[in-house]
Amino acid sequence: MVHYVRYLVFLTAVMVWNTGLAEERLTSAVEIVDWGLTSPKEVGSEVSPDTPTGVNRLVEGPVDVTRTAKIRACIGTSFGILYRTSDIGEAVLPITVVVFHPMIKTEDGRSMLKSSWPDSATSLRRYAGWVFEKDFELVSGEWTISLRDLSGRELVAKSFDVTAESCPIS
Repeated sequence: MVHYVRYLVFLTAVMVWNTGLAEERLTSAVEIVDWGLTSPKEVGSEVSPDTPTGVNRLVEGPVDVTRTAKIRACIGTSFGILYRTSDIGEAVLPITVVVFHPMIKTEDGRSMLKSSWPDSATSLRRYAGWVFEKDFELVSGEWTISLRDLSGRELVAKSFDVTAESCPIS
């Protein structure tokens, strides 16, 4: 009986260890393939309460990117990252996109240092980004787009140096 219990403990430990390896393999397989100024094609929107405007813009690829980490914040400027999974085949990995930004004070009185929304990572290139839509979003400082697993662990991140300044009238 003691050998049977030891065997069960051993099997349980192996299963837990293997589960950890599988999770590590999935989460470490997310990579950023491009970043910078973008011109995504908006195809709709969805309610997203953890964003300053309360809306998440849905985009369709491909997304054109001009690679840079220096962003001049103007109404209509878009920036972000293209990412994908590798080494996990056709799996879909649910993630959360978290954008850490300087303090944004919204029109409804909220003060926000981060914004987030659910997404997924696949072997196809996906886009996560920001478009400046309202004057109150135009804040200078470091903005970081972080992709996180559902437990909140950061998978990958890219930081941008955003400068809010006078913009040409278009």
